[in-house]
Amino acid sequence: ILLVLLTALIGPLCILCSWRSIQTQVRAFMMLILLVQGAMLVVFTALDLFLFFMMWEVTMIPMYFMITLWGGPGRINAGLKFILYSLAGSLLLLAGILALHVEAFHVGGGHTFDIIALSQLDYSATAQWWMFLAFFLSFAIKLPMFPFHTWLPDAHTDAPTAVSVMLAGVLLKMGGYGLLRINVSMFPDVAMDAAVPMAILAVISILYGAMVTFRKSDLKRLV
Repeated sequence: ILLVLLTALIGPLCILCSWRSIQTQVRAFMMLILLVQGAMLVVFTALDLFLFFMMWEVTMIPMYFMITLWGGPGRINAGLKFILYSLAGSLLLLAGILALHVEAFHVGGGHTFDIIALSQLDYSATAQWWMFLAFFLSFAIKLPMFPFHTWLPDAHTDAPTAVSVMLAGVLLKMGGYGLLRINVSMFPDVAMDAAVPMAILAVISILYGAMVTFRKSDLKRLV
């Protein structure tokens, strides 16, 4: 609910901060902002994994076009980096969802993508680890967690301000939401076993990110 409220609040703020900065193809830009906002709202409320994946993908395309069409001097490289990393994460997410669907059928859960039903099934330990890894890598790229973070500074720097706000304010939170919604809730035992390595990666991300900011003078890149 908090993420839904955050998404609803960020949308109008992005439109307001684009009031003067976006001068060309304004209607197309506003349409893309609304499309991203709507897709993110579905991601945070979907109880069907296939719908979750589809809306996850829908957020990616408008962001790419907003970066490459209205961004700064390095917008093409930034957009390309963003889309390549996002596609890699999406493939891992799709692999995890399909594996979960197949495994659910094998343990008697039937053909379902229902998140609640899938979280109540008992999977083999090996299958849980592989599915957990696929989902974790996908969400780590979206967060982004070290060492999958290199796409973010370029996207932030060259994206229009509204897109930077949308990116940092909500879009990256989809990765954290996915970790809690799928990794932790569906595979709690594996999550407990993987807690220390994940915590180590998190601490590295925090400390490494803090050290890198000392060398940055561009405000958007620093953020």
